[in-house]
Amino acid sequence: MICKPGKQVSAASRESGCSVTTPCGGHGNCGKCKIKVIKGNLPVMTMDRVHLTEEEIKAGVRLACQAMPKETVVIEIL
Repeated sequence: MICKPGKQVSAASRESGCSVTTPCGGHGNCGKCKIKVIKGNLPVMTMDRVHLTEEEIKAGVRLACQAMPKETVVIEIL
């Protein structure tokens, strides 16, 4: 899935029809909305560090409900 800058990844996924599940309502509390960056860069957010291992972060895994791209990114929903 391609996400444009300035739109939260979870919102972009809903609009594209391949919605990421966000059981906590998008607050970053559950850690269940994992995505993987295939192309581009998503900054690491505070809740990423709470719910993801360092290995996941290094591999490009992020929480969709917290991810806000500053550039166009291609992601995979995990």
